[in-house]
Amino acid sequence: MRTMLSKIQNEYCISVSNLKKQYGKNIAYAVNDITFNVEYGTVFGFLGPNGAGKTTTLRILTTLLRPSYGSIYVFGKDLTKNQLEIKKRIGVVSQNPSFETNLTVERALDLYGMLWGLNKKIRKEKINEILNTFDLESLRNVKNDELSIGQRRRVQVAREFIHEMDLLFLDEPTVGLDPSARRLLLDYIKNQVKMGLTVFFTTHIMEEAEYLCDKIAIIDRGKITAFDTPTGLKQKHGKGAKTIELTFKDILGKSFIQLLNTTISKKQDSDNSNSYIDLNGTHTVTITVNNAEEIISDVLKLVYENGLEIESISINRPSLEEVFLSIVNNDDLRNKQSNDGERTTKC
Repeated sequence: MRTMLSKIQNEYCISVSNLKKQYGKNIAYAVNDITFNVEYGTVFGFLGPNGAGKTTTLRILTTLLRPSYGSIYVFGKDLTKNQLEIKKRIGVVSQNPSFETNLTVERALDLYGMLWGLNKKIRKEKINEILNTFDLESLRNVKNDELSIGQRRRVQVAREFIHEMDLLFLDEPTVGLDPSARRLLLDYIKNQVKMGLTVFFTTHIMEEAEYLCDKIAIIDRGKITAFDTPTGLKQKHGKGAKTIELTFKDILGKSFIQLLNTTISKKQDSDNSNSYIDLNGTHTVTITVNNAEEIISDVLKLVYENGLEIESISINRPSLEEVFLSIVNNDDLRNKQSNDGERTTKC
């Protein structure tokens, strides 16, 4: 058993088993018995709503907190016994802003390189590379406290790449970045991963997770409730739901939307399927249903009967965001039903 466990721990960049964290007696576990593995050279997405346990887990993995229970191996080594050795091989970009107020961007990067023990020549080469890669050349001589929030965030992320590392923790790294800077960062991370970097990534932007992550774990109320590839999550937890998007030539009236709701609700009751409708603007309606192919004929019949003309129609599978919301909302519903059941029993 020990031989097999050792093999698994060396196979993965991060191996977490039965991790728990409690901040005090009689307080619910912030992280409650979670287990997962992160493969080398991949991006591992760790997603969840606020207060789910993401930051606590990340702080434990980066040695800022001690676990209450469980085992953690990084690079095949016990994290609690090899902190200094492991910390030399990791990088961390936290949610919290971090910058050297009175230093220029170049000087701050140089100081960061010195802290990592890089000699002057290597620091200079790295700084020039980073300034160019992250489009910061024009800000080289600007003080950090004169930068915009987005610019400071770019510098905060960029400086982490001044030293060599095998594992990078990114805690919502794109907060404050404009779309161009966000894509530049995500593409750069992708390239680094191709070169062997492993990334532990948290975000609230599902498009980022789908674009970047090889595997995703969803944590809610301290427990991992889903784990798979982005495609696998959509297949497993999309529950067959698809989105019908209809764009009309005319502005849609409230009466037609009500008829549409009634029609789909009847179909929902008869087929025991979930559905909801969103009115996007004045000409487009989005219908999310489990039985899209069956319900589309009823929708088109209703459109014809009301003399409306359709400009375009498309049927799409659920997005990762829709799947994420479905998983989290279902967990909330199960917890509510469980609590209601406990109250009923006590009564």
